[in-house]
Amino acid sequence: MHSDQPAPVSAANRDQIDALLDQAFAAYEQGQPDQAQAHFKAVLALDPRDFDALHMLGVMTMQKRALPQAIELFEQAIAADPEAGMAYTNMGIACLESGQTERALACFDKAVVLEPSVEAFYGRGAAQQSLKQWAAAEASFAQVLAAQPGNVGALINRGHVCLMLQRFDEAAACYEKAIAIEPNRPAAFAGLGDALLSTQRFPQALAAYDRSLALKADQPDLLGNRASALLKLKRLPEAISCYEQALKLAPRHAVILSNFSGALREAARHVEALAMADRALEVEPQLGGAHMNRGNALLDLARLDEARQAFAMARQAQPDDVEAQWALGWTSLLAGDWATGLPLFEVRWRKQGFSSEPRGFSQPLWLGDTDLRGRTILLHAEQGLGDTLQFCRYVPLVAALGAKVVLEVQPPLKNLMRSLAGGCQVVARGEPLPAFDVHCPLMSLPLAFKSTPSHLPAPDSYLHPDPSLVHALAERLGPRTQPRIGLVWSGNAAHRNDANRSLPLATLMSALPAAGVQYFCLQKDIREADLPTLKARPDILRLHDVLETFDGTAALVEQMDLVISVDTSIAHLAGALGKPCWILLSRVPDWRWLIDRADCPWYPRARLFRQTAWGQWDAPLQDLAAGLPASLAAMSASR
Repeated sequence: MHSDQPAPVSAANRDQIDALLDQAFAAYEQGQPDQAQAHFKAVLALDPRDFDALHMLGVMTMQKRALPQAIELFEQAIAADPEAGMAYTNMGIACLESGQTERALACFDKAVVLEPSVEAFYGRGAAQQSLKQWAAAEASFAQVLAAQPGNVGALINRGHVCLMLQRFDEAAACYEKAIAIEPNRPAAFAGLGDALLSTQRFPQALAAYDRSLALKADQPDLLGNRASALLKLKRLPEAISCYEQALKLAPRHAVILSNFSGALREAARHVEALAMADRALEVEPQLGGAHMNRGNALLDLARLDEARQAFAMARQAQPDDVEAQWALGWTSLLAGDWATGLPLFEVRWRKQGFSSEPRGFSQPLWLGDTDLRGRTILLHAEQGLGDTLQFCRYVPLVAALGAKVVLEVQPPLKNLMRSLAGGCQVVARGEPLPAFDVHCPLMSLPLAFKSTPSHLPAPDSYLHPDPSLVHALAERLGPRTQPRIGLVWSGNAAHRNDANRSLPLATLMSALPAAGVQYFCLQKDIREADLPTLKARPDILRLHDVLETFDGTAALVEQMDLVISVDTSIAHLAGALGKPCWILLSRVPDWRWLIDRADCPWYPRARLFRQTAWGQWDAPLQDLAAGLPASLAAMSASR
């Protein structure tokens, strides 16, 4: 009868094999790999299934980076002894290093059952990390650290995994422990920098990155992250230089190219930002962040249709990304496509850094989809005063649907909002709310009423200042002998778009007549840079006490023949009061002003004067100056 089983090893051969193995291990431990290999091969000549010889030849072959041959030897060793966990561990290492990650994980899974060693758990964690099995990898590295708390490699890798799990404080703790044990590990400082960057500790992140670079200079990924920290610290020129260094090392690194595009945008280098995003997409066509940065650059260039296409591509690449949905919605609104934009505008509540918090009411959200007759609806303000002034126009429409309306607004607007038609109950934010059945944020009302630029409520006026304040102010100002023009040239300096929307007072005054007009300052806060201009122009009246309250400001606006304003709440106040208002806008303004039109669908008596190039006020001010004489003549004739 034929059998495939090898012949048993004789006692004499066994003695010879044992002697050869002793010599082989001794040679290996003494750093004589060639002699060790010769002895192990001699063992296999006597017994082709000897586990020790097969396993050690596999180890030595792996050390020479001959990974396919090493894997084959480990397979033979496992066939000789299927219960040998260390063979599975070493085969897993060889598979991992040769890119066979799933096969490596299967080997490590077997190894930790047969022989649960530190090496097996470490290898399993590394394989799981490569397969983006973050939670499983964290558990494996935790097993290593339970046995060896000072294992620096495991600390660093557990830190990396905690980063991916967004457990940033734990990640930082891992890196700090690793640094305490081995202070010269660049990867530990790099990871610590990433953890600190993710928790917005930007100066500390920058310091960690610099420590890592001091230990190892050529790290393109780290340089890219260091540039991000510099951006957050408003050190834009240094950030740009850092991106350039990173790209010298890795000119086709898609993420760095994409992030560099964002930095160039912040530097108002919009054409270069677009080119950089295009380079990123040449390398990685499905990189969502690059599509976003491309869309932002196109938006800055006022190429709205292309920008919307880019944001749609970003959304396709990252369907759950709130920023992509927001950008597509916002740009669609700016382009006048409100059917697309308004539903997407609802993601604002999930947008990082959004200026208002979701209210968390238990009552249902109303978006025009249910009957309001006999019900009480809470309409609540969000974001800034200008937003409330603009969107409170919908309150009478809601009341007309048969609802009792409770309107919650910012405290400075409470009295003014009582002048709205529709008989709503006005509550200041922070005061107790009455019972209500449904609620709606004010800026969701255009969606509820399916508004479009050509179909929205736009009465000449819908708010009215306190008559007693108006009368008192009229008495104080005396007879009107010249046209009165109210001025607003800057808004809140902390506003994210302030650099684009505000201008120096001197720049504005250079476009306005020096005589024949009575000017009024309508803004409460004056920047230090504008004080010399105000001092040199005593004809610009500042009624400090009147501007202390919004009611006083509204009464003062009521006295004006014309308001000239940048995009601030006063522009909305003038529009809501029905006063002529000329609004100076940046090249790409807020969506509500739409694009490339001089009229405003929200405010019938408003005129829009737009920049034609980023940061350049010359063109809109020239247009404003050209239109002013005829308007002043009409004002004088009407007195």
